Amino acid sequence: MASRHGVELDQDQFCCSVCLDLLKEPVTIYCGHSYCRGCIEGCWDQEEEKGEFSCPQCRETFIPRPVLRRNNMLAEVSSDICA
Repeated sequence: MASRHGVELDQDQFCCSVCLDLLKEPVTIYCGHSYCRGCIEGCWDQEEEKGEFSCPQCRETFIPRPVLRRNNMLAEVSSDICA
């Protein structure tokens, strides 16, 4: 566990559910779930032919493929955990 400003952080809360490792280049998709950029792009590359993209956790579908943007808050917290 890491502590910053008196707050206990559990590393498991900042793990990607695809690779099960600490989030690398974290992005959050429209349903609110967060993944490593490479992990979600890899999942969606496999769905490209269908033209329908889904969240690996909740299975919400998206058409067209969502544009991914970096989650700055998760990136900062996960880098603090590694430090």
